[in-house]
Formats: sequence, structure tokens, C-alpha cells
Amino acid sequence: MRSSRLRPGWAILSAALILLIIKAFVLDAAIVDGRSMYPTLEPGAFVLVLRCAYGLRSPTGSGYLLRWASPRRGQVVAAASPRDGLPVVKRVAAAGPMDLRVDAGRLVGPALDAPLSAQQEARLGSSLRVPELSFFLLGDNPGESLDSRDYGPVPIEAVSGRVLVFGGWARR
Repeated sequence: MRSSRLRPGWAILSAALILLIIKAFVLDAAIVDGRSMYPTLEPGAFVLVLRCAYGLRSPTGSGYLLRWASPRRGQVVAAASPRDGLPVVKRVAAAGPMDLRVDAGRLVGPALDAPLSAQQEARLGSSLRVPELSFFLLGDNPGESLDSRDYGPVPIEAVSGRVLVFGGWARR
């Protein structure tokens, strides 16, 4: 007579497959490296990234198979840096389409006023356009953050999800 119980090998394989599907489409984990989001996120903070917050991502990470929302201003997101493709955790400061201007060492736009270094100001010129379905991402610690002031707007395809706080959240 055959047992209806699941064999241990199949149980482990099933659990691994479920975890792989969750990591690819639903949740991912990350450790905040550096001080760019301080004081909101401490260096070394463990965060969860809700990969399905804005849509069903491609398992290869090359964009969305189906998109149902977009990041909103003020949300903390995980994205691939346009500069080197490495993952970054930043706050959405502006969503396109939007025009920003440089004024006396500051980047200014609707509900946005961010300081600029001399190099950032020279790179940006007098104005910047954030295209539709792109986002201007800033770190909460502007003096130590490499962000959209350095590499420009980030397209929706590069946003991997919304950051959910788990540990290392400082008061804000």
C-alpha cells in the first residue's frame, strides 16, 4: 500500500521552489550599505523589498511583465543605479514628467529643493527634465549620497520595488 505522505526530498524541493518564486516575484531582502539614507535608515539596516508593489517584475530583472502602479513622491524604493547597475535604496523626490531647475546651488522643482555640489551643478546645467515613467531619486543624507543628482533620472524598469522597513530604522 502506498503512503499519502510527502517524502522529505519532495518537501524540501517544494519549499525551495516556493521560496525561489517568492524571491523572484514578491519579496527580496537587502542590507543598506553606506550612509546615504541616514538618518532614516542606519548603515547595515536590513530591509525587505516588496518586488510586487508596482507590478509583476520579470524574473530576469529586466523590467515589468505587468505594471499596476508607480512609485510616488516620498516613497523609499530599491533600484538599479544607471551608473553601474548596482542596487541602491533611495527616496523618490520627483516623478516624471517634470521640469527641475538649478538655482543658486540648489535643484528646485514642485515640492523639491535639494542642495547641489559644484560638480553636480556643473553636470546638470540650468535645468533638467524628468521624463515620463522616470523618477528622480535622492538619498536622505545629501552630503553622502550618490543619487539622481549624479546619474540622472531612473526609469521605472530599473525600480525593483518598494522598501519595507524591517530593522535599523532610525527615527524620522
